[in-house]
Amino acid sequence: MDQANGSGDHGHDVPSAADLRAFITGKLPADRFAAVDAWLARQSGPDVEQALADIDAPAGPLPGLIARRPGPPPGFQAERAATRHRPGSRLGEGGMAVVFEVRDQALDRIVAMKVLKPRQADESLESFLLRETAFRREAARTAALEHPAIVPVHDVGITDGRPAFIMQRVTGRSLDLVVEDGQLSLAKLVQAVLRVAEAVAFAHSRGLVHRDLSPANILIGEFGAVYVLDWGVAERIGAETAARVGTPAWMAPEQAWPGAVNPRLDVFALGGLLFLVLTGHSPRPDPSALEAVDDSALDRRGVPRGLAAVARRCLRIEPAERYPDAQAVADDLRRWLDEGITKAQRAWPWESAWMRLRHAPRMMTALCTALVGLALLALLWWWQQAAAIDAVRNRVAELVATVPLDQVEAVAVARAEVRTVRSRFPNLREAADLDARLTAAWEVAQATQRAAHQRSQLIELLHRTRIAGPATDQIHALRAVLRTAGLTLDAERITADSAALAAAELNNELAEGLAFLWRAERERGADHHAANTAAVLAGGGPTDGWKALGRVLGKTGFRAHDPIFCVCADSESALADPRAAAVAVALFGPEPRLAAYARQRLMTNPGEFWPLIAAAQAALAARDLANAQRLAYTAFGAEPASLLPHVVLAYVSLEGRDWPEVLHQAERGLIADQTHAELRVLRAVGLANNDRRSEAQAVINALPAGHLRYHLIHRVGHPMERAVDAAVAAGLTIAQAEPDLGPISVPHGH
Repeated sequence: MDQANGSGDHGHDVPSAADLRAFITGKLPADRFAAVDAWLARQSGPDVEQALADIDAPAGPLPGLIARRPGPPPGFQAERAATRHRPGSRLGEGGMAVVFEVRDQALDRIVAMKVLKPRQADESLESFLLRETAFRREAARTAALEHPAIVPVHDVGITDGRPAFIMQRVTGRSLDLVVEDGQLSLAKLVQAVLRVAEAVAFAHSRGLVHRDLSPANILIGEFGAVYVLDWGVAERIGAETAARVGTPAWMAPEQAWPGAVNPRLDVFALGGLLFLVLTGHSPRPDPSALEAVDDSALDRRGVPRGLAAVARRCLRIEPAERYPDAQAVADDLRRWLDEGITKAQRAWPWESAWMRLRHAPRMMTALCTALVGLALLALLWWWQQAAAIDAVRNRVAELVATVPLDQVEAVAVARAEVRTVRSRFPNLREAADLDARLTAAWEVAQATQRAAHQRSQLIELLHRTRIAGPATDQIHALRAVLRTAGLTLDAERITADSAALAAAELNNELAEGLAFLWRAERERGADHHAANTAAVLAGGGPTDGWKALGRVLGKTGFRAHDPIFCVCADSESALADPRAAAVAVALFGPEPRLAAYARQRLMTNPGEFWPLIAAAQAALAARDLANAQRLAYTAFGAEPASLLPHVVLAYVSLEGRDWPEVLHQAERGLIADQTHAELRVLRAVGLANNDRRSEAQAVINALPAGHLRYHLIHRVGHPMERAVDAAVAAGLTIAQAEPDLGPISVPHGH
């Protein structure tokens, strides 16, 4: 059939058979999807069935599914929801639905509304209907589970034409974040797992298995409340399932295969949650290897044997070897909290008695009173003092054995504790020795931390130079990092700064930062600051090559925007040092020796960024366009976000009069630095030659006219001259102004 006419629709509003076929399979273009969906919504059930039956591709059960789609549930409707439930912020989103915070204005309370996501254009109708069915089932099954640890469902209904249900608004953090934070004691965390086990046991008693217990689905409230979330894949006990559901890192091995639903699926996941609480990570190193469980972490010192035994029993690969259900898990966890032992532990009788005694303070007090009697009252003060000293000695010994001396925070906490001990027991030699050891470790760790911070800051700034070149906007940041290393760069402190550079742990990174700072200062015109920077590098460079490069920078002249690499003994010494030479390649314009060095470096390291850029610029200067293009594209592999390859490619396209490509490369490069004058001129050239002359003229007008006229008049071989010539050739007008070189990056509207 070519058209359907279910409700008197006519003309272009009636979908064709091809549209209906594509609508069912999820292949209809987005612009037609909404129209066909709206048309189907206006038809009666028989008309929809007839329309789907008439198309030439079998629709399977879909016509019946559409015709039998349930009507609006008796809960809230769009009109009521608009007045009763005032929408708020989005709380979260999953594959099936979106959760919003709303205010129930009738009861003046904040609740959560979970709304089914609308069907997407690329989603088949069958998949959407199955998703809608699962969503409604989740609401019904969650509502049937009335338990303090299960978020209650208050109402179901329709909002904006989509199924939705209202739940209690709960706040908190997921179990994995709480464990990672480390603020809760082990007993509190075990109590949380117990609450989860009790909630799941309640669901088991109602014939439901959760099937997706994972840390992300366990919410710990601010005041200790525990909630088990996401009952969307819960299934009846004994139901046969074929689809794989659950989170691989936490689900039972048999859950990946077809079979009957069993409470032991949730028992395995409860063992995983307890394992997380005890060790801080999942028992499954590789989530894809469902048969592999590594419980060796449970043998670590400090993990209670009773809890380790519970976790191991839950995590058995064979379901029959696990606890039968969540209630059995809850009973054993409660036993540990009350008595310190578990059935899974299989403790010796004397050990069980001792653990019970430890958890029964009144019995311990009565026993001690009976043994000691009134005769020991006179010795009580002495005993308490001796016990306190022994406890302190044990604690000091424990700190010696366990405090990681390379972690600043741990050392600081231990140091504060030891100094408190010393204030009580000033003559305790063990505490004094540990205090001295921790103080030395703290100072070393502080220095290491400062060095790591300096390194990360330098790496970030040097990475920025790869993206946008040595720009003037980096001067402040570079100087700030160098100051943290003790380099003031003041003229009267050049000698001291040189000594600090030579002694610094990060002297190579600092030397590279000094070189790029010199380039940015020269670009800005701060020649006296640049001279100080070069002098510090020349005096304190970590190698002779770095010192030679510092001397070269101190006597460098410029040709337009490019510094001139002098022909002198110092330049040869700099080229002999790989790290200094790599920076020289980045700093200076095309020069035969630097180009040769760049090509030599590329022979051993074809993907090194600065040699690629230098070689590409040299090829461009020699009009070797094919090689320049190849090298520029290769440079993207080393630094995809850099504007420098885009500059080369824009000039290559300019030579080939490929105006769309000139525009494309210029605009891509400006993403990294919108103030780059060279790219802005190239963009104007591309716009002008692509029939966008008014836009191009606006770009030229926003640039300093003196800067453009400098490159129009002075011929020193800089590529900017080609860009300005091309702009004039394209009919663009440069305002009258005194020629002024200016920086390569200039603000808009300069």
